[in-house]
Amino acid sequence: MEFYDTVAYFTARLMYGLNKYAQENNKYSKENREFYRGVTMPYSSILPYIRAKGKIINLSHFVTTFEDISIAEKFARREKSNKIYKTKLKFSVIFYIKNNYKNNWISSGVNIQDISAIKSEKEHLFHPFTFYYVRDVKINIENYTADIYLETIGKKEILEEEIKKGKEIEYNKNENIIQIKNF
Repeated sequence: MEFYDTVAYFTARLMYGLNKYAQENNKYSKENREFYRGVTMPYSSILPYIRAKGKIINLSHFVTTFEDISIAEKFARREKSNKIYKTKLKFSVIFYIKNNYKNNWISSGVNIQDISAIKSEKEHLFHPFTFYYVRDVKINIENYTADIYLETIGKKEILEEEIKKGKEIEYNKNENIIQIKNF
């Protein structure tokens, strides 16, 4: 129990510090634009995204993204010289995250280029517990690649507005998926 309390404490402190930095330096991502994240992951880690297609998910960790897709391709080991990802243990995955900025709602995406180790990478960081709508998941089994298309939808306030409109919301605690009927 002590380990989880410590992790929760430090996560909360990091989120507080990041919010303070973003507010003081006007670093929130206030644009409708797409960011990219590249990773390698086993197929079993892609399955929850497949099951969540057309639903809303809540990721409980920080998500680092970039403005330049070529950086995400490098992290996913998908450079032009390596067209086919050649391991059956892990897939080359690129997340396409569409950041929505609606009705003056401040996105949880923060431009951290100024404090990033490599300033030329134009890095953006999304907070833990950001809600994403899973638009699509495209998998190429032959090349061991996957493209996952997410869209930020806001926080609790956005979900509450959907409830006010009479939409039914279901939450699957085991898979961390929120489904809004008729979204």
